[in-house]
Amino acid sequence: MTIPRTVLFDKKTRSSLVLWPIEEIESLRISSDEYEGVLITPGSVVPLNITQATQLDIFAEFEIESLTSEANISNDNIDCGKGAFERSAFGPFGIIAIADDTLSEQTPVYFSLSNTSIDCSTTFFCVDETRSSKASEVKKPVYGSKVPVFSDEKLSMRVLVDHSIIESFAQGGRRVISSRVYPTEAIYGAARLFLFNNATNINIKVSIKIWHLNSAFIAPFPFDQNQ
Repeated sequence: MTIPRTVLFDKKTRSSLVLWPIEEIESLRISSDEYEGVLITPGSVVPLNITQATQLDIFAEFEIESLTSEANISNDNIDCGKGAFERSAFGPFGIIAIADDTLSEQTPVYFSLSNTSIDCSTTFFCVDETRSSKASEVKKPVYGSKVPVFSDEKLSMRVLVDHSIIESFAQGGRRVISSRVYPTEAIYGAARLFLFNNATNINIKVSIKIWHLNSAFIAPFPFDQNQ
């Protein structure tokens, strides 16, 4: 079951709809952790010191710092690739949800770029389930698509985690990915959250706010009331 969403016309692209979690989700927020300007160098994984990483509402913004001249660098055919561990000059980078301490189980949610001149044709938003579970009988795909990004925007994502469900929203809901994973180690108190940068030619600076969520109370339908 996916989290209920609102549907709006995207006035900026003028060509698509945006999907966003309904406002009632925010009423489930209990407490929050916030990290500003976390620098993630190429090849790095940064743990975030939070508890109970199984029910979260995460909002993250990413800034890019190029480390080399781009004159001789081209990722013309970049897409989601074979997953978050297939490195390129400008990605992937993002968060790792529902992971254990050793990262033996993990589900990265990430951006991957053709170059640092962000635009509608060169930015991919993806989820990698290939290491989401040690269970052998479940499917573990990598999937995603291009997401429109304008030059005056930061790369941003909102990720809702509810135990085995991950709902990922890029650029205010221009792209949405719903994932169901089946961890065997990264469950309950053992679940962790990380930031990562698998690009080779850029630093990533991340500002992230994480809300812990309470469980929703679903009232039974009042069948005994007359309609």
